[in-house]
Amino acid sequence: MSIRWSRVMPVALLAPALALAGCGSSGGAPAAKSTPTSAAAGGGTQNEPTVVIGYENNGADPEMVAIAQNYFSKYMHAHVELRFFSSGPASLAALGSGALQFMTGIGNPPAVAAIAQGVPLQVIWAQELYTKDEGLVVRQGSGINSLKDLQGKTVALVVGSTSPFELDTALQLQHIPISSVQFNNMSPPSMVAAWERNQIDAAYVWDPAFDTMLHNGGKALMYDSDVEQQAPIFNLAVVNSQWAKSHPDLVREFIQAEQAGYAFYQAHPNQAIAAMAKEAGISVDLAKTELAGYKLYDVNAQLTPEGLGTGSGVATSLVTKSLTSAAQYLQSIHSLTSVPKDMAQYVNPTYAEAVAKGS
Repeated sequence: MSIRWSRVMPVALLAPALALAGCGSSGGAPAAKSTPTSAAAGGGTQNEPTVVIGYENNGADPEMVAIAQNYFSKYMHAHVELRFFSSGPASLAALGSGALQFMTGIGNPPAVAAIAQGVPLQVIWAQELYTKDEGLVVRQGSGINSLKDLQGKTVALVVGSTSPFELDTALQLQHIPISSVQFNNMSPPSMVAAWERNQIDAAYVWDPAFDTMLHNGGKALMYDSDVEQQAPIFNLAVVNSQWAKSHPDLVREFIQAEQAGYAFYQAHPNQAIAAMAKEAGISVDLAKTELAGYKLYDVNAQLTPEGLGTGSGVATSLVTKSLTSAAQYLQSIHSLTSVPKDMAQYVNPTYAEAVAKGS
């Protein structure tokens, strides 16, 4: 198990390199690779531009199907290069410098940190919303039966990840002083080991550690979905917004490739899950478990209030809310000095709208 880097909050913003910690992968990360496509593989001619798409290993994700099926080179009229990143810092710095045109699998907290540092980006596709793939697991018989019972207790979690964001939000909603709960900073593998030795009774963590503890004498006290409206956590695909203005057709074709991956998953779930597992370096069973903890979005769902929204509804969409809430949290823990204004300007559904309309 490795830290889910796409879920890790930025703890240092290092100009000019823009070292922004990203969120994370769920299983064993695939070998870092830079995969150029060619005209023979479905890419463009020698006169067409090169487009670099960065991605992280986010486990069971329809985008992994798009990668396995070579959809990006098939749909985009360009020489497409897929570039794997193990964490957010290098990827967001590359996006800001123009070395990347797209970055996928980025969580909303690191996206906000990049925006605050002036990286020209827009969210163009919501890959998935975390619902039951992460949560608070407590040991049965520990006497912890509600959030109020956490007062005076210690919760294991990854400091700097989205877990404190979710747990802090839940405590505030229940009017429980955050200071009344102690945090024990541990990696997910360490949590599992400590759990098996009866050294911890509560942990806020994601799969597979979350599922492992649940099936070893644990019970779920809450999930990310319980604070979904207040602190939603997404994996997002973003584009360099300056580049996108000059290449709208390529952005739309990128969306078509993402949609094709989703459509293949819907039509051929078993084959798709096997492809996801292979690309992500995880088991098929774990891929199924992860998928059960996500809300996935096709091109039409992107345009709903639970996705990117459309028109004036972008300002109140769940994706925009996710950026705003993440910014407020980062400010509260002093990772940001101020909250960027008007987060809706960083959410652009027009490319998905064009694809949905078939134009």
